[in-house]
Amino acid sequence: MHNKIAHSAEHAFIGSLQKLIGKTLNVRKVEHRKNDNSVFITIPNLDLELIIRAESEVNSLINMGRKIITHCFESLTEAKKHLPSLRANEERITGSNLVRVVEIEGHDLAACAMEHVANLYECSFFLVTRLSKNGNEYEINFVVGEEAKETAIVLSLKLLKICEEVEANFNTVENTVRKLKTESEICLDKLKNLTQEKLDNIIPYNTEHTKITIISGIFSDLLDDEIRIFAGRKIAESNIVVIVANINHHSDDTASIVFARNEALVNIDCNKLFREISSEDGRGGGKPHFVTGVVNKERVTDIVNNIIARL
Repeated sequence: MHNKIAHSAEHAFIGSLQKLIGKTLNVRKVEHRKNDNSVFITIPNLDLELIIRAESEVNSLINMGRKIITHCFESLTEAKKHLPSLRANEERITGSNLVRVVEIEGHDLAACAMEHVANLYECSFFLVTRLSKNGNEYEINFVVGEEAKETAIVLSLKLLKICEEVEANFNTVENTVRKLKTESEICLDKLKNLTQEKLDNIIPYNTEHTKITIISGIFSDLLDDEIRIFAGRKIAESNIVVIVANINHHSDDTASIVFARNEALVNIDCNKLFREISSEDGRGGGKPHFVTGVVNKERVTDIVNNIIARL
């Protein structure tokens, strides 16, 4: 029964979306799962506001109790002759098969072999839950019936919690979140610049018994991604080894470590050395020339110094 109401609601939704966009949509496939459903549409661009307008119309059609009628034709050609506005996934229809056409009265016509309800009223409620894009294809997730009502309550609770968290109300939450996003991006850019500045100011030094140049430092609350990028850039230079730790003061008791060397320094196995020295206080790994890991921040200085001592 669930698939019947979900698929019927999907027909109504695509019919509404087509009218808003002004052209026939290419529905590549529809998936029905236990807790939700997906429809995959091939189209370059799809606007979220249009989707919500289509969602609203579907619920109006459900409340009206639009009838669903099934027609049968000997071929797709015959079906299109009688119903010119018919939409169909022609790749799935062979010339010899009987073609079933599902009509939502006064709204949509689609060739479909699946079962449908007799009236949209049986769908009760239709709710879009997610929109995602992959290339020229959009996936729209939706729920129907009692699941849609329960999901609407959950989404309402989440929105109210977000409003509470960002100190906004229902009418201002979008602008508030948008402002917070802008401020976050500005702070991230500042932290990125600070990270680069701190790393660039590290003074390299040479070990006494080898020709290796070491770039080492222990910092707090910098950007781990920028540290990895820095290490990758530096080890492109000859005889360079990079050991940088970043203590995370704001979330837990860990510090991240990047330990990397120029690929020509084959006698140094960063992965093996990191595991031996960090022991039970660390986790992570990587390749012989580039390792990322996490260690107990209380031991971070000892671990960095012990690594350097073994080079």
